[in-house]
Amino acid sequence: MLFVNKTNIPLITTFANHLLKYPTPLNLTYAWSFGSLAGLFFTLQLITGILLVMHYTPHINLAFESVEHIMSDVNGGYIFRYAHANGASAIFIFMYLHIARNLYYQSYLTRPVL
Repeated sequence: MLFVNKTNIPLITTFANHLLKYPTPLNLTYAWSFGSLAGLFFTLQLITGILLVMHYTPHINLAFESVEHIMSDVNGGYIFRYAHANGASAIFIFMYLHIARNLYYQSYLTRPVL
């Protein structure tokens, strides 16, 4: 087995070998990662949504003020709000790209053998 670094730290060696020297098929392209990216952005949506809901007030008279509070008073609140808003669009983009890749390669025609 080829080791990337010569350290005796097993955690660094394991991560380096799996990130840099992981054996993959030749036909595996970047188009195969759209489903994983959609899942990654969905996880980002969950995290930012939980952080935003801690400061949001769902009352008819206080909702706008709570959004202003998030944007101006919470440390990094504007980043969480914009990441949450743009992450929703990214999920749909990656989902459509994932479906388009499956239609292009006709992945729906092959059935797993049981």
